Amino acid sequence: MQFNNYKTRPIRFLEIHSFENWSIKIYSISSKNEYVDSIYVEKAKNELSNWLLFSETNTLETYNIATLMLHECKEGCFAIINWWIDENMLQHYVYLTKNELEEFELFSSNGIVTCVWESAVIWFERNAWVKHVLLNNEKPDFKAYLQAHFNDDV
Repeated sequence: MQFNNYKTRPIRFLEIHSFENWSIKIYSISSKNEYVDSIYVEKAKNELSNWLLFSETNTLETYNIATLMLHECKEGCFAIINWWIDENMLQHYVYLTKNELEEFELFSSNGIVTCVWESAVIWFERNAWVKHVLLNNEKPDFKAYLQAHFNDDV
């Protein structure tokens, strides 16, 4: 078996997007450009009402803070959305659109979680959650967590 040579990809924080009562940290990862094409960002934002319904699938506490990664690659554009529940667990969903014209389809139903570039964002977000929320468990600083952003060429 032969693997493709690993190449770094720009990982860029785009914005904190307010949607209904949620705050969503949006990241861009692209194998093609410095940033994911803006059409994918808008398509993903238009899906948030559907995707965030999954936060209601269990009775565990949800903090209405999510992370959305848009990853443009050879397969199309992945949208990876996750949020913290019950203090220290991550609820995680992966969607894929093959091009600008197709809809995002659930991809994580086959067990896929994340790739090496997306893992860097998840690791950063994990550390920021521990620092600003779990270590300050009597007074979690959600604002500081939201202000912690990752930018890199991993």
